[in-house]
Amino acid sequence: MHTFLRRRVVSTVLLIASLSVSLPVSANPPTKERLPLMLSGSGCNSKEAEMNNVLQAIPGVTGVYFNRIPDHVLVDITTGTVKAADVVHRVNNAAASWQCKVELMQSCITADMPSASPSANHNE
Repeated sequence: MHTFLRRRVVSTVLLIASLSVSLPVSANPPTKERLPLMLSGSGCNSKEAEMNNVLQAIPGVTGVYFNRIPDHVLVDITTGTVKAADVVHRVNNAAASWQCKVELMQSCITADMPSASPSANHNE
């Protein structure tokens, strides 16, 4: 009886100890963001392969999707590795000779809030 009880207690203690051992805190998974880049200029359509090569070479770019939205390319990035402005800058540097310009598309959700001014309040 004591042997059974002792084994039971030891098993329980080991179970509790294994559950209470603090494991290293796992790092948060990287934050992903999709950038809608608007393409303008006569040379954009013919340079899709070259633009794809430029984008894929940027550390932190995890996906490049052409032709899902007309005159746009969707670019998936890891935000801790690369910033949206850096992606746009690198592509525009390459695209300048292609007669193509790339801009980050702003929507009503992602655009900066306009600054408040006294003339903005028309209902006063």
